[in-house]
Amino acid sequence: MNTLCVDIGNFSVLTAVVGSKNTTLINKIRSLIVDVTHKGDVRDGLHVEDSPLVEVKGKFFKLGRQAGRQPGCLSAAEAGKNQPEIFLPMLFANTPDGFEGTVSMLVPSRDKMSETWIRSAILGTHTYSVNKTERTATFTDVEFHRESDTALHYAYITGIVPQTAGTLMIDIGGGTVNALIATFEDGELDILWRESYDNRGGIALAKSILDTDCVKAQKSMSVPAIMDAIATGKRYVGNRPDRSFELVFDDCVKAWFKSIRVTVLSAADAYLDEVNNIIWMGGSTELLRPQLEDKEGQMVFPNPQLANINALIHLCGGQVATIVAKERANAA
Repeated sequence: MNTLCVDIGNFSVLTAVVGSKNTTLINKIRSLIVDVTHKGDVRDGLHVEDSPLVEVKGKFFKLGRQAGRQPGCLSAAEAGKNQPEIFLPMLFANTPDGFEGTVSMLVPSRDKMSETWIRSAILGTHTYSVNKTERTATFTDVEFHRESDTALHYAYITGIVPQTAGTLMIDIGGGTVNALIATFEDGELDILWRESYDNRGGIALAKSILDTDCVKAQKSMSVPAIMDAIATGKRYVGNRPDRSFELVFDDCVKAWFKSIRVTVLSAADAYLDEVNNIIWMGGSTELLRPQLEDKEGQMVFPNPQLANINALIHLCGGQVATIVAKERANAA
């Protein structure tokens, strides 16, 4: 049976099909969406590989990088990831034509009402189009997995962290920071403590940069634009080196890191005696690598931006593969 693994994050949407193939490729698009039903994008069929045009029930949505350039664009976090008009286009964008099987979704926390709503929208057979080409997909079941738990379990069973060690995992995403402390016994996690902090991930860093005087003076920057620039290794927005935030970047990163570390360690203080190591993961963690490497008891999860989806692929029986070529090109 095929499984569509889905991680709808605040910054990126990652999907992968686990089936009969030996390796599993990961597709990535920016988790931005805009309704273009009455715009020229539909008439002209404007799209590129990382910005698909998805039609669902007569409405057309532009996703990905190009969506962020249009007025009215929403991020998955802003729009609400439990809304069908948000998650269905993101789900369909990289679903192969004729797919039949289970959808396995990563969620930051378990919420019965939201899961019931999502399940009712996904289950069944759907006809839709991607880049004006009609497709069908049949989803027979929907499974939900708590993202950070899945990644830490994967870390234990694959030897990334010793099974005899208690671990504090800090997952820094585009929006949310998740943290948990667990030990590993009889093949299962024993969760001792967990907490989730909204709007403390990469979006908090971008907001702090935007709030500095030198960036405010430029007036034309935005939080999504700064996040996109940081993700591609730039310290300026778009193709305009003169619209730079490099002067304040390092100081903002240090202050952001300190805030996360102090917040998590203070909240988890009663359980820190059980912790032998701290493992950092999530799409924003690469920014902190210089401050974490070679620090005793601290480590960065391999491929931290893919830790959750890789763990889910492994859980669903797939063999984790290097991300597809278009993502490697974006990271270069």
